[in-house]
Amino acid sequence: MLTLAPTFACRRSPTRLIPACHYTAIRQFTSSTPQTLSPASSTSDAGSFSLAGTAPYHTAYVLLHTHLPPAEYPARSRSPLWRAFTMRARQWGGVVNFVWSPEMHKHPDYRGLGEDLEAKHQDGSEKYTASVFSIAHRHGRLEIPEVSLANLDEVDHRLRKLVLSGDELDKLDRRLHLFVCTHGSRDCRCGEGGGEVARALRRELDKRGLGEKDVVLGEVAHVGGHKYAANVLVYPYGDWLGMVQDFDVPRILDEILAWHAAQKEQLQLARSTAQPDAPVEQLPPLCPHFWRGRMGLDKDEQVQLLSKAL
Repeated sequence: MLTLAPTFACRRSPTRLIPACHYTAIRQFTSSTPQTLSPASSTSDAGSFSLAGTAPYHTAYVLLHTHLPPAEYPARSRSPLWRAFTMRARQWGGVVNFVWSPEMHKHPDYRGLGEDLEAKHQDGSEKYTASVFSIAHRHGRLEIPEVSLANLDEVDHRLRKLVLSGDELDKLDRRLHLFVCTHGSRDCRCGEGGGEVARALRRELDKRGLGEKDVVLGEVAHVGGHKYAANVLVYPYGDWLGMVQDFDVPRILDEILAWHAAQKEQLQLARSTAQPDAPVEQLPPLCPHFWRGRMGLDKDEQVQLLSKAL
């Protein structure tokens, strides 16, 4: 475990003392003048009203499966494969990150983050299984059995063609995926707040009897926006939520599960009537007052979409 360099202090938003009142306050917020919040919650909640537009524009999100959680990651990756993949993915709007989850397969010959990459793997022997979410198949997850420097050209060509062509795939993992940034060595706000939210999500899923056949819960490395911790990414739809705290989890999970069920029904209806799926810019924001943005939308589109919803 790497220790945190003493270059910053972990400054999180003040704890909101009355969760029920907090949630009621933000649910009553409209496009008119905001209501006055309690002193304990005003700092953190006021920021959540203007989160739209803070999610980076991307058309695909690629996650390399690791055998260690982000709490064990170094502050910055030195992975040659991640660097090469990131440079290529930018050309077709992709973002590449690392993920850990007990429910996600690891490569049988895993060699990657968490090992001594500089000493052992300069020969290009890093190997990961990868998950891909994109606007071309935004109702499910595509799994790539192996990504390495040796086959990166092939993987890049396949994903570029998939994202740019917009072809829907049949064999997809259509479970709901929730990813929390818990990369504490990059910023302790993510490690502390993200860790609390990840644990709260696990407890709530267990309480509701939702296992890996229903929902996949994972932890990811740096996503951008430390000050919005805890960050929760909801895929396959690509909605990013920020400034989530552990006591927000039950209500947020209610919305996410309802959204997921509605999207599944909409997909079945579209297929049965041979109608095209609704564009991402027409779907309302998920959990509006925590909503940072959505895959496939740029900053202006994110802000405009939220303004229509409030």
